[in-house]
Amino acid sequence: MENQFSVTTSSLNLPLKAALKLIAQLPVSGIRCDARTELKPREISQTGKRDLLKALNEYGLKMTALNFTIRRSFFEEADLDARIAATREAMELTAQLKARHLCLKIGEIPDPEHRSYSVLQQSIDDLARYGNHIGVVLTIIPIGKSPQVLKEFLATIRSGPTAIDFDPSRYMLGGHDPIDALRELYQSIEQFTARDAVRDYSGGGEETQLGRGEIVWDEMLATLFEVGYRGSLNIQRTAGENRFEDIKNAIGYLGNVAGELW
Repeated sequence: MENQFSVTTSSLNLPLKAALKLIAQLPVSGIRCDARTELKPREISQTGKRDLLKALNEYGLKMTALNFTIRRSFFEEADLDARIAATREAMELTAQLKARHLCLKIGEIPDPEHRSYSVLQQSIDDLARYGNHIGVVLTIIPIGKSPQVLKEFLATIRSGPTAIDFDPSRYMLGGHDPIDALRELYQSIEQFTARDAVRDYSGGGEETQLGRGEIVWDEMLATLFEVGYRGSLNIQRTAGENRFEDIKNAIGYLGNVAGELW
């Protein structure tokens, strides 16, 4: 299952070059970098892009996707043009690094009766159109709210392709059954982020080592296979004292669980 794993480099809290050296020791085929904190589109030169692609080739890795963070939603009209322009630049960087997906959160979907819904719709439509032009898929990271609402919203975007980066822990912490959410959204899922989490008595929760949380991974992977997903499993760790070991163990755990499915 080696060719089915990628790792989010920012998980390691290291400079990118150091992170690449560590990740190259793992049985993975790709990485996912952050276009806000690690590879800023306005700061990385053409030489820097070439050097990164060369390093990835030497390590036997590829860029599977980029992550990008916006500081306010696309339905907030103040400085909206600047956010759209910054996202376009991140999409261009994605294409230049030979990846196909730019993954980002768009926040909660507003009520369709509110003006903010149409503003969000127009913003995402514009970005999807641009992505279609340059060969990049705008890939939404759900925040754990209603999968049906997200599905209905994405169905209104028709100017270009959109997709979903599915993270089961987000839906579990949001109070939804992640398997049900997966079945609801599977037709749009083109990226999958493997994280685990545990809920607490107050209704909140926290990320934990994969395999030690509440996600039922054998059912999750079986359902992924059933619905036709054949993409990579992106390992991401945003907490913990020894993240490299956590990522290494997560790969081994998922490989054992998956068996011959993949």
